[in-house]
Amino acid sequence: MMKGLSSLLLQAFFALLALLLNHGSVNADDKLRLCMVSGKHTDNRIKKNCPMLDKPESGVKCVITNDRFDCLRKVGEELSDLTVLGPEDLAAAASSREFNILVTNELKFFPEEKYQYQIIALFRTTSGIQDLRDVRGKKFCHPGYESAIDWTPVLATYFENTIIEKECDPNKTLIENRVAAASKFFGAACMPGPWTTDTNLDSKLKSRYRNLCAICDNPAGCYSDDKYHGRIGAVMCLADGIGDVAWVRIADAQEYFQTQGINKGDYRYLCYDGTTRSMQTEEPCPWIAKPWPVVVTNSNQNEKVFNLMMTLDTQNVPWHGALVRLLENYHLAQINRDDSGTPGDYLRRVPGFLSANTHTPCKPSRTIQWCVSSNVEQRKCMWLRQALSVYGDEPNLSCIARTSRMACMEAVTQQEAELFVIRPDEELVAKQKGLKRVVHVFTNKIEDMNKVAAVVRRDSKINNLEQLRGLKACFTGYQTIGWNAFVSIMRNMSGSNWDPLDIKAVSNFFKESCVPGLKENSFKIHTFPSNLYSLCKEGAEYKDETSAFRCLVNGGGDVAFISPDTVKKNTGNQNQQTWAHGLKGSDFKPICFKESDPDSCFLTWTTLGSVMVNQNISSIRFEEIYSTLLEMDQLFGKTYNGQTPAFLLYGSYDGNHSIIFPEQTQHLQSDISHVHLDRSYVQIIEDLITNPPQSSARKLHFDLLQLCLMCIVLSIINRVMNQ
Repeated sequence: MMKGLSSLLLQAFFALLALLLNHGSVNADDKLRLCMVSGKHTDNRIKKNCPMLDKPESGVKCVITNDRFDCLRKVGEELSDLTVLGPEDLAAAASSREFNILVTNELKFFPEEKYQYQIIALFRTTSGIQDLRDVRGKKFCHPGYESAIDWTPVLATYFENTIIEKECDPNKTLIENRVAAASKFFGAACMPGPWTTDTNLDSKLKSRYRNLCAICDNPAGCYSDDKYHGRIGAVMCLADGIGDVAWVRIADAQEYFQTQGINKGDYRYLCYDGTTRSMQTEEPCPWIAKPWPVVVTNSNQNEKVFNLMMTLDTQNVPWHGALVRLLENYHLAQINRDDSGTPGDYLRRVPGFLSANTHTPCKPSRTIQWCVSSNVEQRKCMWLRQALSVYGDEPNLSCIARTSRMACMEAVTQQEAELFVIRPDEELVAKQKGLKRVVHVFTNKIEDMNKVAAVVRRDSKINNLEQLRGLKACFTGYQTIGWNAFVSIMRNMSGSNWDPLDIKAVSNFFKESCVPGLKENSFKIHTFPSNLYSLCKEGAEYKDETSAFRCLVNGGGDVAFISPDTVKKNTGNQNQQTWAHGLKGSDFKPICFKESDPDSCFLTWTTLGSVMVNQNISSIRFEEIYSTLLEMDQLFGKTYNGQTPAFLLYGSYDGNHSIIFPEQTQHLQSDISHVHLDRSYVQIIEDLITNPPQSSARKLHFDLLQLCLMCIVLSIINRVMNQ
């Protein structure tokens, strides 16, 4: 019996030991998922603190993504349980009905402050202002309009948008309408800094509406370095007696007046309802406030997240510290359970913020119609529209869906949509359909630019394009970049010896080729020589760059017109498919125009794409779209404001890469003349458009036309002879 008792006690001991060892551990599936945004300012914090949350005792784990809107979607779709959102993100969540998201905590940098800041209209008592109507004709001090970490057009323009009647002159862009309305309303102003990201338009507007810079320290410049630019600059403009009324933050005005010993009795607050209050004896009446960032969760995890946040300031647990550091080291302010609610509920308690995000559009609508060709493109476009709206960018965006990229180009041609982002190999077709470029989709990295070369085996004796005559070629398609570059270069090199029919010329030059699409007659032309597709293997259509490279490797081709990057991606064990096993990059070489010059080893280079519009678009509309694209690039491009990006225009979207824009994109810009590389694809396209090579279809059409004319002439002669 003692033996049995000892055995039971031993079992109990080990059970208790196991319980103690596992005390505090949390099953990985039960952990709350914190969505964190990777970025230049947060990666170190994530690297240091997320591993601490991987420990068994932690009740939270990290989910990493690339922008805050993605975190918003993940929490709403219950792929994550909590995240941090900024005020603009919260406004986007408030306008979306598809997610059931709740606010649990505010993240305050200053615990005693109810909001990040509040903005007031402050005026001098000697200005003659008694109510809102009296502001007309007065001198206005403004801090500036350019977007910053905590300053957006929504906040910058709220005062003007409220007191000035909106102008919708169809002969002016929306930005000029806003500026023109302000110029008519105020007698003079200091609105220093850029009014738009389009520098040319900015200069034109400042030249045209000079009174809006008239009271700046440097009226001729009206630049961001003006004495009266910025938060304190606008306060100084008023305090120096230059302006009558100013749009400033409460804290900035109060602090400046105190440090400078300025008599507050000489100034009054102008309130939203038209009343006024003494700055010296009464409470301010803010027009709009900017709320703090907040922690949000979904309704299923609300109780659990709320309880966790309740304990973070009181429990001395290591992983709690890691969590607080990941929440940007703000002071966690608990929201009263009665006040906790949806983003809309929360923002309705913030003065002016929701109403400032409500825009009254012009009629007829100025909405930009953006064509998208897939479901994932449409989803990204819809979120881009939302992002532009909450950051105060106008005009609005509308996402026009079509079933294919060709259908989108056709929609722009038919004016059913206004713009479409094309790939480089679509440029010629787009131009032929009557489209023109607004901006290039550009990268500053030379290695990320699209280059197309004539790639051959290194052990071949081919050293120039002429030596390809009579050999076998692999193209990615008809009238693609490689085809067009080869045709253009050979035509210029060969002169009259190159047949004006591009199809006939290429057919005569190569013994055999694989030009995808010709075998199936997808171009609806019945005169393609069979040797242009005889190299295409049955069931293995060479329809992209990798397939064209494979045609060179084991399909009988002697040359492939592809990007050198395609060779890198499919050699050195980068491609695990059987056909690529054992391939080395050194086994292949591009044909160079000058053997000693590596920069001559490509046929052409392209940008990453272009944003195209109908060539008949009005100059006003072109300017409006161009300015919007630049603003979009500044807000959501590579150089975003703040700790983390709200929305990444060029990043992956929901795990999908290069949606709408290639991920290598760094800028949208109209001028690329600074790129000093020969044989740009833009030049090749211009050459082909100006002096188009004939196609068999055109030849057939011309022959039929000639035949018809001959019949008509013979008919006339016959009638004359029989009279």
